Amino acid sequence: MAEEKDNSRNEVELDLEKYMALIEKLDDQEDKIKEMKEEAEAARKQLAPPKRTFGMLFLDDNDVNEKAIIGFASFFLMVVFGCADLVTAFWDMDLKISDTIYTSFVVVTLGAFGISEAGKAFGK
Repeated sequence: MAEEKDNSRNEVELDLEKYMALIEKLDDQEDKIKEMKEEAEAARKQLAPPKRTFGMLFLDDNDVNEKAIIGFASFFLMVVFGCADLVTAFWDMDLKISDTIYTSFVVVTLGAFGISEAGKAFGK
């Protein structure tokens, strides 16, 4: 009797059709997951903002405020001139920058930021 009990433990009854059906179902689900991942990646690429290039700044329908960029560049150059003037003054040297050039950067900076802010204040 003890021998019969051991044999029943070692015997495994396997229904081959059920096993193959489970394997087929698993394979189908893996294929669906792969398709869903591909669709999600394609949707993510469509929803991503377009990559910006330098040429896109010159289009009429861009979303970049060109006036602010010009104002910032002009302000940056004013700061560079100011720092250069301080550095040369430290060694008792005169910086040979025309006042007309510096005044031009001041006017461009104030004009660009003024136009940019006026555009925001009065709407589009």
